Amino acid sequence: MAENGMRLESGAAVSLSSGFIPFLSGASEIRGSMATQQKIILSGIRPTGRLHYGNYFGAIRHFLRLQEQGERCYYFIADYHALTTVTERQDFFQQTVDMLRTYVACGLDPVKSVIYRQSDLPVTAELSLLLGMVTNIGHLERGTTYKDKMSKLQEDPRAEGNPLSYGLLGYPVLMAADILIVRADIVPVGDDQRQHLEMAIDIAQKFNHRFGDILNIPHGVGRDALRLPGLDGSVKMGKSESNTLDLLDDPAAVLKKIKAVPTTTDPLPLETESNDPDVVLPKMPPGVGVLYRLLSLLASEDVYVDFLGKYRRGEKFYGTLKKSVAEYVSAFNVPIIEKYNDSANTEEFVKDFLRTNAQKVTPVALETVERCRDAMGIGHSLYRA
Repeated sequence: MAENGMRLESGAAVSLSSGFIPFLSGASEIRGSMATQQKIILSGIRPTGRLHYGNYFGAIRHFLRLQEQGERCYYFIADYHALTTVTERQDFFQQTVDMLRTYVACGLDPVKSVIYRQSDLPVTAELSLLLGMVTNIGHLERGTTYKDKMSKLQEDPRAEGNPLSYGLLGYPVLMAADILIVRADIVPVGDDQRQHLEMAIDIAQKFNHRFGDILNIPHGVGRDALRLPGLDGSVKMGKSESNTLDLLDDPAAVLKKIKAVPTTTDPLPLETESNDPDVVLPKMPPGVGVLYRLLSLLASEDVYVDFLGKYRRGEKFYGTLKKSVAEYVSAFNVPIIEKYNDSANTEEFVKDFLRTNAQKVTPVALETVERCRDAMGIGHSLYRA
């Protein structure tokens, strides 16, 4: 392995000292890639804690597939967006470092994809301000995320974040800036972000209608995302619910968490002969369903079908099931943990990684913002620090 390099899933080593991530040297190179019909794909994730199985099967797995399809993939760590639910100071930088190390440990390749931190592209905030000038407040207030937060605030004044903040109200505008500043063509989204993407498209169309054909209009594609249930049996695995199975959990932590998953001594009849997890699991008690979901993702089909048969026959098998699931989870985690702890994967390495990527993304972002400024009539910036 090269000094200062990181061993990636593909087996290739990259070195910061040799010009890490040797592409995207400027806006002209991006324009050249667009000329050859290479699509630009954008997606991001908030740095709100250790990555878990919900993150992996809901997003990261899809990221890995996209980067192998030959398109230009931008993956950003959305630390500005993370601030919308902050009630006290959090170390988002350290969480960003940990997240980036985990991304690469999972196989996200910094040679094939551009991975950067949202706040390292400060012109995104400038574009958000410009887009805010053409965005109607009533349009933002109809956002489902904003309305949900307001509803939770009325039910519980201690609800996460501050729904009355401009940051939360203006979340869709900032998201639009993230998408439009790199001229994304395709934005993979789950159901929870679909409305925000539609709002971004609407904002871009309004801007172009007023000021000319300046912004590229993106389109969304359904993300092949799996909403993994929480270990407590709740609908969704999430950091704020403290019901996650983390990608960096060691075998002892995995076994402890799996043993605590609630099960039942009286299995419900499945009322179907199908073995398809999407058909079968909703018919199970929630805690049992998450165990079978993990088994279907990590074990062979034979193992999954065998345990499904035990369920149908009403056998006493939960102890064996939990032990087996824990073993498969730990086996999945081992290579990720090893790559995460690689001696070359230091905090300094990650800082250089982020610095290099910011330099690669900045030219096209600046060009987008300057075109918007000029179209709106305030002209190009006379000074850029």
